[in-house]
Amino acid sequence: MQQIEKEEEIFNDDKLIEIIQKIIVGVNGFVDLKQYIGTNKPSFGLIQNHFEKVLEQGNTQLFQQNIQKILEGLIQNNVQRVFIRVLFQYLKQNQDQLNLKQFQDSGIAKIWKNLQFQELNEFIILFQLQDQITEQDLLNHYLDLVQQKKFDDAFLLYQNLKLPKNYFYNLVDQMGNNKDAGKAADFIKKLNYDPENYPKIVERLEKSCIRYLSKEYSWFQCEEKLLYNQSLLVYYCEDAYYHNYKKEALSIIKRNNLLNQIKKENQKEYIKQDFQEGFEEIPNVLFVKDEFKPTEEFVNNENGVYLLCSDFGYQENQIFVVDKVDQNYFDAWKCIHSSKAVGYDCENVTPWTKLDYQGFKVCLVQIATQNHVFLFDFQRLQNHQEFKDDIRKLLENFEIPKIGLSLKDDLKHTVNHLKLKNIIVRSVIELSNCFKMLEKDPKLKSLAYITEFYFKKKLSKYETCSNWEYRPLRKAQIHYAALDAIASLHVYLKMNEINNQIIEEEKDVLQMGQ
Repeated sequence: MQQIEKEEEIFNDDKLIEIIQKIIVGVNGFVDLKQYIGTNKPSFGLIQNHFEKVLEQGNTQLFQQNIQKILEGLIQNNVQRVFIRVLFQYLKQNQDQLNLKQFQDSGIAKIWKNLQFQELNEFIILFQLQDQITEQDLLNHYLDLVQQKKFDDAFLLYQNLKLPKNYFYNLVDQMGNNKDAGKAADFIKKLNYDPENYPKIVERLEKSCIRYLSKEYSWFQCEEKLLYNQSLLVYYCEDAYYHNYKKEALSIIKRNNLLNQIKKENQKEYIKQDFQEGFEEIPNVLFVKDEFKPTEEFVNNENGVYLLCSDFGYQENQIFVVDKVDQNYFDAWKCIHSSKAVGYDCENVTPWTKLDYQGFKVCLVQIATQNHVFLFDFQRLQNHQEFKDDIRKLLENFEIPKIGLSLKDDLKHTVNHLKLKNIIVRSVIELSNCFKMLEKDPKLKSLAYITEFYFKKKLSKYETCSNWEYRPLRKAQIHYAALDAIASLHVYLKMNEINNQIIEEEKDVLQMGQ
């Protein structure tokens, strides 16, 4: 209701009509128009409505005389493009009544370079300027836009003129710095071009990724994250060595046999000297001290702070990693299909950069019953028909609630990556919605928040972005992955004790795999 009232208040304000009147009659007021649009942000339809109102007040003839001056004024004063779109829309709708061809000899063609491509295309057609603005003019304009670093306009022109690929290489080459590399990647993706043809952009993105990792994570976390991406691990070592984390960099280089992969020749020589002189290798604590408990306990000595699987009655021997279709696999599903409810969660990896076309991957599916947790190795099982059938059977089973947080996303990723079609997921319990209804909290909360609310201990998130493709999984990863599914199930059981009716009302049905 508030939004409607706000729209009506702007709509009934005569200020915009007064400004448009100034522009059409006196060819002034452009600064006022720019300020009005910037402040009030009126819609295309609202401006169009007021524009037509002014013309209906007997101003059509004056408008026709002033079209060129109005357009020049809009461009010179850098008025928001929405008004130019309204103007062109009106000209298009009324071009049979307006003699737009008369402006061909008045120099109107001179303003074409200040128009964006979509407007430019309409401009050429409306004023019939095809003979004055040639394809060569447009091509030269493209090159000028690239040199002026007006990359968005240049890209639109490239797309619409269907220029040869070498013109795109020229554009991307000009964008090969940190500031514009992300935008260049967007262009490459839109055109579905092969990233390998743009190594400068890929390198910029990867180095930017490394700077982010170095800032957000410890060196030993970075090593573990990058174990399956050698080029990024090399960049990380070069960056760490340059910033005087030499022992850490040397340790990673030695462990992963990266010396010959170092790209910076001067740095490589210094590293060789360090190797010859000898150094004390620093072990990676994640592998040396790996234990079945929250990582914070053995890395940061934060004992007694975080929830353990054992707090809910699950010992290490009750948690199983299932990575092939064998008797353990069949026993696992027998247990799951006979359960009264299951906690459901996924562990994923996300793309390192915009041009990492391998993209998002599901690595694990964790399913917790009241006595066991099964961690299904998704990468090894996803092509097995038995796994697809068992997942479908579980998701479509009305009798077994599937419980989790942001569960719709996890289920969607599972269904899409398994390429399941026409599946109805029944008895879905989204914990954030349940918590909202049960505790009268208007904001959606994380699993960590809800778990601590009910069980008074923190849920470790240390391993959230660890290397879920790494095999074998570390014990701490297994503990983390199992606990997320366990926590989901036991939060649900706790909520059921408080108010079973509310939880039952929150059961959802989702249609997926269309």
